[in-house]
Amino acid sequence: MSIEVPYGDPGADPASLLRTPDGRLACGADIDDLLEHVADRNATEFDAHQADCPHCRAALTELGDLWTPILALAAIPITAPPAMTATVMRRLAQLLHDVWYTLEPTGAGSIRVAARAVAVLARNAAMRVPGVRIASGRSTHEPLATLTDTATRHHRYPHTAVGLLGQTAAIELALAVTYGEPINDVAREVQRRVINELRDTIGLHHITINVTVDNVVQPS
Repeated sequence: MSIEVPYGDPGADPASLLRTPDGRLACGADIDDLLEHVADRNATEFDAHQADCPHCRAALTELGDLWTPILALAAIPITAPPAMTATVMRRLAQLLHDVWYTLEPTGAGSIRVAARAVAVLARNAAMRVPGVRIASGRSTHEPLATLTDTATRHHRYPHTAVGLLGQTAAIELALAVTYGEPINDVAREVQRRVINELRDTIGLHHITINVTVDNVVQPS
């Protein structure tokens, strides 16, 4: 038997009406949705269900109390020191000076690696994976191929299919895989090896490898 405590009862414990093991209230409402509702400063605004549900109203009240200090902190104006702003703007200018290179500032200057070099390293790492017969820097997936061509047609490094900014790289690889090989396993191994290669040789911090298997070829 369950007893529902009316909203506003001074003896009610809001916490007792909160989360069940699956993250929902007794009424089925998702506690994460209610927290988002509070974070948007709507703790005292109820929809049709919440207006008639003691579980939701208790939870919103409790979460509103918990969230109040965060809202107070967010309302405090913070002015960045002039030197910090200038440093950030210089860093942005460096990053955007040539997006076809990586950029790693060092105490002795900076280190840049061209997109074409990143592409070669990525393709070579992919080719060392058993089952990969061909690895290229372009996908023949139509929308992606069109975007890549448009972006690189008039540039000095066409067909690299590598996006670079600072120490972040996004790479598109197209593969031909030997017939009989587990394609998903081969593709995942390509991702793993390429990421390790670029981290070890160039020191990239964030790497995304999108692999497209364009063909399956007979064993030679």
